[in-house]
Amino acid sequence: MSIKTAALAMAVGLSLLACKKQDDAAAADSGATTAPSAAATADAAPQPAPVAQAPAAVTPAPAATSFDINTIAVSDKPLGEWPYLVLPAGYKFSGNLANNTKDLARVPFWTGGQLLWMEGKTFEAELRAGDGKTYSRFEMLKGIDQALTALGAVTLTQRSYDETVFEANKAELGPFRSEFDDIGGAYWYDKDARTYLIRRADKAIWVVVYADNYNGAVLVAEGPLPEAPAKQ
Repeated sequence: MSIKTAALAMAVGLSLLACKKQDDAAAADSGATTAPSAAATADAAPQPAPVAQAPAAVTPAPAATSFDINTIAVSDKPLGEWPYLVLPAGYKFSGNLANNTKDLARVPFWTGGQLLWMEGKTFEAELRAGDGKTYSRFEMLKGIDQALTALGAVTLTQRSYDETVFEANKAELGPFRSEFDDIGGAYWYDKDARTYLIRRADKAIWVVVYADNYNGAVLVAEGPLPEAPAKQ
């Protein structure tokens, strides 16, 4: 083979090799263009709808427990003279019967679950030790409890309502406490105030007793029987 012929053959081989590389590169470019990447595939895939978050549970405020007069037994024990309560020996009411009695007033009573307002006749007075008698809170409260129990009274509560009840009823309690200032101490919240009820066939008699280490006070009220709560 002549030098000229060999050079021609080498040129043809190089030309064919260059064409093959161009074809391979084109094929690679085409594959890169048409084949989606994993990231592109993930982006294109439909995404699940976000899960709605349930609203936080709201704890409702405790509802007042309606007082049911039918839970109190009827008493037919003799009541005696108004205001019915006889104090222990050596203790007395302040003022006099006429000045301490209102023929009609609107007053509240804490039943333990409800602040129940009633309309009727009322008696209010301070409780004091008489001349020659040393005041004893324990003695006075014990004597009053025994006297009311003898009349058929039932003890509804031995403490006043909490601060929540007080705040919710402050607008009405303010004028009441101004008018009935002797017993007003029993109508603050969280006080040692006792509420009694004597259920008669035709009426209800309510008694609130409050005492500190110096003296006490009482509120007696009688009026119509409260309506029983509606059956659910």
